[in-house]
Amino acid sequence: MFHLPDPLSGMTRSGPCRNVESVEIRARNTLAIRRGEVLGLVGESGSGKTTTGRVIVKLTRPTGGRLLLDGRDMTGVWGGSALRDYRRRVQLIFQDPYETLNPKQTIHDFVAEPLEVQRIVPRAAERERRVLEAIEASGLRPASDFAFRHPHELSGGQCQRVVIAGALVLGPEVVVADEPVSMLDVSIRTEILKLMLDLRTERGLTYLFITHDLSVAWVIADRIATCTSAASSSWAQPRTSSGDRATRTRRPWSR
Repeated sequence: MFHLPDPLSGMTRSGPCRNVESVEIRARNTLAIRRGEVLGLVGESGSGKTTTGRVIVKLTRPTGGRLLLDGRDMTGVWGGSALRDYRRRVQLIFQDPYETLNPKQTIHDFVAEPLEVQRIVPRAAERERRVLEAIEASGLRPASDFAFRHPHELSGGQCQRVVIAGALVLGPEVVVADEPVSMLDVSIRTEILKLMLDLRTERGLTYLFITHDLSVAWVIADRIATCTSAASSSWAQPRTSSGDRATRTRRPWSR
């Protein structure tokens, strides 16, 4: 479904980071995401996991390589209706729900905003239906009990469910989840991971699941790619067809 071919296959990004040095991300192998799977992308801090996700959702411009969606080259799509169509199909779940949510917005307004930006549901009644449906799909039920609250009135797990609802409301095919459970308590992580897998089954979603935690990737992912600062990716399959754990990747970081 998705291909980021030779070199992320030659995709690079340079720019400022916290120590004011530049960062360059390279991957020499094709990174392909199959329709309906959960592809885990793991690696140490600074290896380029988040940059890879940002390239896929078109928040960061690559300086090389190509981005293909269903065989169509989307690398040069950076505006107009083509970009709006792309973002309807590809959405992002950010790591920190408190940074993602606007404290002045109600939950309803946050979830409704993508519909207003994309201008795809002009009728208010239909927009309302889709917003409430997305909130309930995220596990906040009944939606009417949560829709007009503000983020400070919710727990961390509930806030992350709101972020998931915001990603669902456009009906995407692909969701890039950037460390979606790393800010949550362990007990809540399990609930969010189960929710994401249930949504995959119910809605036919495809995930790129970015994490530094191999144990989380091993639970949720169908396949795992490692991203290292040296750059080339390696692959592992968490389970064989018989259900046994498969051989892990040969990367020293992932042993």
